[in-house]
Parts: sequence; C-alpha cells; structure tokens
Amino acid sequence: MNGLNQYKSYQVETLAPEDRVALLYEGAQRFIEKAAVALENGRYPEVSENVGKAQQIFAELTASLNFDAGEIAKNLERLYEYWSWRLSQGLINKDIEAFREVSATVGDLAGAWAEAAKQVRARRGAWAGG
Repeated sequence: MNGLNQYKSYQVETLAPEDRVALLYEGAQRFIEKAAVALENGRYPEVSENVGKAQQIFAELTASLNFDAGEIAKNLERLYEYWSWRLSQGLINKDIEAFREVSATVGDLAGAWAEAAKQVRARRGAWAGG
C-alpha cells in the first residue's frame, strides 16, 4: 500500500461514526452516478463495477447497524436491501431510471445524515467545553 492510500485508510478508520456513515453515503452516490454515466455511454463492465461498489457500501452500512436501537435500524436495513435490489434491476434491465431513483434517495439521506452529524459534533463540542 502506498503512502497516500495508507493516509486515506487512516483517515477513514479514525473518523467519528456519524462522519463515516456520511462518507459512505457520499461514496455510494458517487458510484451510482458513475454507473449511470457508464450506462449512458454503453460501458457495461464499468456499470457493473460501480453498481457492485455501491452495493458493497450498502452491505457495510447494513453490517454497522445497531439493531438494539430499535425500529430505525430495521427500516434502514430494508432501505439498503431495496437500494441494492433496485441497482441490480437497473443493471440487468439497463434502466438508468433505477440508478437515478437510488441516487436521489441516497442523496436525500446523505444530506440528512450530514446535518445530523453536524449537530452531533456541535453537541460534542458543547459538552467538551462545558
């Protein structure tokens, strides 16, 4: 592993959980957008590769859920499963609308999560200072 990759890996490993989730959402959306562009341009191996990367992120998000937290974890699990299924359908049927649908909802959740993470950091700062 080269120095840049080691640095990036260290950055991700040391992120606060709320920031890590936001970063994962952003990554998934980026891969879905790449898949959509590749589909538009007929680059099918690239479509498959990027869909796979987005689905790996959804698997990582699912694995990180705390089911002791209640219904919200179960709902997120169902959402991640749906997103993965929808991307598979888009890949199989060459349906760019499936990619756009998932990208839009991932983007909505990413924005909400980023805002929540900002509030958590602000509270953490207030607790540390107070």
